Amino acid sequence: MDHVGVARSGRQPRPVRVAGLAQYLALTIALGGLQFVWSVETGFGTLYLLSLGMRKSLVSLVWLAGPLSGLITQPLVGALSDSCTSRLGRRRPYIIGSTICVVMCLFIIGWTRELVGDRPAMVVWLAVVAFYVLDFAINCIQASLRALIVDSLPASLQDAGTAWASRMIGIGNTVGYLMGFLDLARLLPFLGSSHMQVLTSIASLVLALTVAITCYYTPETPIARLPSHLRNGSSSGLRALAAIFASIRSLPTTVRDVCRVQLFSWIGWFPFLFYGTTYVANLYVADNSGDGTGGPDLMERGTRAGSLAMFAYALSSLGFSVILPYFAYSSTAHAASRQHRASIDTQSTFGRIMQIARKVRLAASASLATIWMVSLGVFAIAMLFTFAVSTARGATWLVAVCGFCWAVTIWVPFSIIGQVISSGATSAGQPARTENRDDGYIYVEATDIAMDDLSFNTHDGQPRELFENDEAAHHYPLDSSSISAGTVLGIHNIFIVLPQFITAFVSSLIFAYFEHANRSKPEKTGGEHAHEVALVLRLGGMSSAVAVYYAWKLRRRV
Repeated sequence: MDHVGVARSGRQPRPVRVAGLAQYLALTIALGGLQFVWSVETGFGTLYLLSLGMRKSLVSLVWLAGPLSGLITQPLVGALSDSCTSRLGRRRPYIIGSTICVVMCLFIIGWTRELVGDRPAMVVWLAVVAFYVLDFAINCIQASLRALIVDSLPASLQDAGTAWASRMIGIGNTVGYLMGFLDLARLLPFLGSSHMQVLTSIASLVLALTVAITCYYTPETPIARLPSHLRNGSSSGLRALAAIFASIRSLPTTVRDVCRVQLFSWIGWFPFLFYGTTYVANLYVADNSGDGTGGPDLMERGTRAGSLAMFAYALSSLGFSVILPYFAYSSTAHAASRQHRASIDTQSTFGRIMQIARKVRLAASASLATIWMVSLGVFAIAMLFTFAVSTARGATWLVAVCGFCWAVTIWVPFSIIGQVISSGATSAGQPARTENRDDGYIYVEATDIAMDDLSFNTHDGQPRELFENDEAAHHYPLDSSSISAGTVLGIHNIFIVLPQFITAFVSSLIFAYFEHANRSKPEKTGGEHAHEVALVLRLGGMSSAVAVYYAWKLRRRV
């Protein structure tokens, strides 16, 4: 994109500087750091709590922290940050404050025994409280970072922004699980004496660094300098929550459809994320229980085998998050793509090659909703395949396949919702304004634009739009009746966390039943532990099959 069109005011076209990858990296890198922290919690939290002496059924209830914090924190922070009047901007104060809280919780988790001493009950309680506060702080950061992406990018670049966010999340996942596989206590003894201490220390440093990069290099206009139609009145927490739940009915139809898919798909994802490592670790213990070793040493190797499986999953997710956006198309970014196509010189040899390459991509591409539907089907099949898998190696392959599904899950729904918000949909069933657009789907284009030219940044001290009457990429500001990014993303998150309550209670009941049934046995084998976890995974797979149906219905709408 070399220039914008003539502005409404009659001024001459103002050039837009084209930047490299650094601008998208600055906007999304903090999500990578946050995902690193979350991979530490989900990948190793269950085994860590079990090592403290907690029963598996109680550990399931501990993970209610995630849905509780998501149900309350994300929508509340989204709504409150929409009207934040800090001179740092609307999202930065919540990002910075929550980051400090996360670092403190990670320190407590890593050094729980050292802080409490030889009091087992207190050790468990302190760890549980730290995990609960950690979840609330993580959700606060996530809500603010997701809203920052929507704030910063026009509708035509929401696909690219969320695609880069998924790549950063993939990198955070990959590095997090790789760290879990390595013998960190031996490699980095100056960061702690145990594996968990070193892991939490690294997670704290990574999160602090990535958040600092995003906050420093991503411009955010304070609310006082935004146009009046973009300002939200201040409100209390209770009033904000009441407004959030009241506005669920007025969500755009497309957003409601996305929420319906998320409701069923996350019943499958929650058990996988929290018990995937444990599932593979128990199968490894069952595979190697006859080799003469046992006890803590065998379980330690099993934990590392589970970490290796999750690392394969994270690596697979990262690879697909890089590749898939080039083979997806969307109905909102087509204007920018049309201008790009028009700029190709078809008379030159290079131009003709580029045109052929684009046609090949078109033949191999699918819509965002179709890709999401396929990924949900693959995930459902993988979870149901636990019936046929009985070895750690086979389970590792199943877990790795789910990387494709995760890459889509953290990209497509946010991309669809970001397009709806940025293009100005205002009520249920009301489509985004589509002037200067023709019908049909086009590729998702990762157009690079300088970060200081994004969205409602300032020019000569005055707020302005990114594209001023540009035919190729017209960005419409939301009017006073439009939906706010923080509020909509908060509502969307409610439909992600509600199924987590369901799976937490169901898995707790399943584990409690097996604990009671096997009470007469001196000790359960690794295979029996794996069977219990696999049962929960299969129930999640059945729910994902239901999500496929609703994704198919969404596919007909977007």
